[in-house]
Amino acid sequence: MNLLNLERIEAIAADPARRTAAVAEAPPDLSLPFIPEDQTQLYYTPGYAMLNRAQKVRYNQLYALRVNEYIMMLERDFVDPVLKVLRRRAQQKGSPALRRALEGMLAEEERHYLAFVALNRRCAPRDYERVDAQFMRLRPYEHAVLRAMHAGARWLPFALWIIVAMEESSIGLATSMARYGEGALGPLEPGFVAVHREHAKDEARHIHIDVHLVRACLATLPAAWRALNAKLFIAFMRDMTSPKARGTGARVVQRLVAEFPELAPRERELITGLVALKDHEEFQKSLFNRKLAPLAFALYDDEPALANLGEVLKAYERPATA
Repeated sequence: MNLLNLERIEAIAADPARRTAAVAEAPPDLSLPFIPEDQTQLYYTPGYAMLNRAQKVRYNQLYALRVNEYIMMLERDFVDPVLKVLRRRAQQKGSPALRRALEGMLAEEERHYLAFVALNRRCAPRDYERVDAQFMRLRPYEHAVLRAMHAGARWLPFALWIIVAMEESSIGLATSMARYGEGALGPLEPGFVAVHREHAKDEARHIHIDVHLVRACLATLPAAWRALNAKLFIAFMRDMTSPKARGTGARVVQRLVAEFPELAPRERELITGLVALKDHEEFQKSLFNRKLAPLAFALYDDEPALANLGEVLKAYERPATA
């Protein structure tokens, strides 16, 4: 694991060129896709082939807005409250440099949230005029799970394993966007790419802070407590990697059908295809893999209680030396 030490993280954070900067708020080109096609769910289903180009571009844009909402939820509803709870444990187990890095990370995450809110409002001003999210609407039990995770984070910091994977995957998305060039739907919308590129600058440091925090908070727990955290983590990842008939991906499809009523007879088929992705090996491996999330996978290798993680994350193969 090529983990940056905390002093190096501080030095990088002091360099303006390696910190997230604001992106000029230019009107987006709505004729272009926002993200690579293989970063969307429907791309992996049989139903995607029946869409025409205009429908594919619009689905891509809607799904990309959902991706932004997902990152926003991670920043404000997940990372922020969990890290604030764990700040006290870090103060006890970590170094002054870790505390400083954590404080800076929390401030940066709030700016990231606002940047993605602004991007979505530029792309869909009517949809986001009064709300920050139209697809990521958590159900009551999901709110309850989040509250429980926040309340128990000091004793059950398994959320850190989740945060590492999700933040590293956002860096992977930005990298994929930067390398995309021009695909079947044309080049990606430049303003959309720019916001994700800038976001990845801070996240490239944050992922290392996360690993240091794991070592301060999770690695110091007794083996029995780590085993319990592993069970909760695996259950969460199983749920997160299984698209639902009433989930956020299905809401994107429903919105697409509302804009293209000729797709109404195929709506059930499209959503059924999404649900089937829980068993689709290529799709599952695209979500989390060692190339996309090397630091996260290295952490999982170091935890004996995660030996069976490959049953949920299809791309995870435990090294013989782990």
